[in-house]
Amino acid sequence: GQGTPGTVDISVKTLDYGKDRAPKHILAIWIENDAGSFVKTLKLRAADRKKYLYTWNSKSSGNTTDAITGATLNSHTTHDVSWNCTNTSGAVVNDGAYKVWIEYTSEHAQGPITSFDFTKESDAFSFQPPDKTYFVDMDLVYTPESTTGIENATISYDLSAYPNPASEQLNISLSNPRDR
Repeated sequence: GQGTPGTVDISVKTLDYGKDRAPKHILAIWIENDAGSFVKTLKLRAADRKKYLYTWNSKSSGNTTDAITGATLNSHTTHDVSWNCTNTSGAVVNDGAYKVWIEYTSEHAQGPITSFDFTKESDAFSFQPPDKTYFVDMDLVYTPESTTGIENATISYDLSAYPNPASEQLNISLSNPRDR
């Protein structure tokens, strides 16, 4: 299949689910293909506590290649991430159906998790998945790389070198014939 290069920008705000224990706000955002296979982690806020992201761990085997990583957060916030439409090997993935997963916890146990589907293709699109419990203000924007207007161009220049043969000094002149 064809893999259109591009960027998927994702935004989601997480909400507190009433747990008031350390660690606070351990989070992972990742992409899976339509077969449910892990593609790439986009963001991991967990440091030493990522073991409590049970679903992300089972899907990703802990892979954070090219992901935004960092310590746990003290409060919930809007998370903005971008996916460059590549897998962990850096290859552009085929166009088709994909799923964004968001998992977080504020305790030493499974926390809230959600996902939404989208289809990556050659055309740009955006959509706002409906709010879900603990996940609001979700947004996804896909922008394919554009090659429109890029043409192969041949530019000719006149090059001269003198004197010929050269002894101690060589002069080189480059001119564009269209400038004459």
